[in-house]
Amino acid sequence: MFRGVRNGNVDAKGRLKLPASVKRSYKEKYNRMDLFVTSLRGDVVKVFPLREWEAVEELLARKSTGTDQAIDGKVKNKILFQTNHFGAEESLDGQGRVLIPAGLRRSAGMRGPVRIQWQANHMLVMNEARYNEAAEANALSESDMLHAANLGL
Repeated sequence: MFRGVRNGNVDAKGRLKLPASVKRSYKEKYNRMDLFVTSLRGDVVKVFPLREWEAVEELLARKSTGTDQAIDGKVKNKILFQTNHFGAEESLDGQGRVLIPAGLRRSAGMRGPVRIQWQANHMLVMNEARYNEAAEANALSESDMLHAANLGL
């Protein structure tokens, strides 16, 4: 959908305002305004286009094979529980805003300036402090740099 990091803002009513370029890209790619806003641990916000979230749900609904069926089933149930606990279906409004559920807004510290990254099938949204911590924690080591060089970077 987009590359790099975009700046956004969560207003006093808990609405995430997406940059116009992100809203435009979203509309072009998905042609609908339905979203699923959620989190796995309540620390960061994941905003899925509903079509992408439905694909995740299909993966979670598939029967497991192999020796770890019971464990896999438990993990899938925990993932669904947590994403529903923190999540809600929302719609992108005409001004490019989406409501962050109140509980998730509190736990993730969603108020004021935020950073938005596209992550394969969803937008990852973090407040500035968490984003800066994540950027530092994800700094590339020397061996990571060698791997990146092998990938042509």
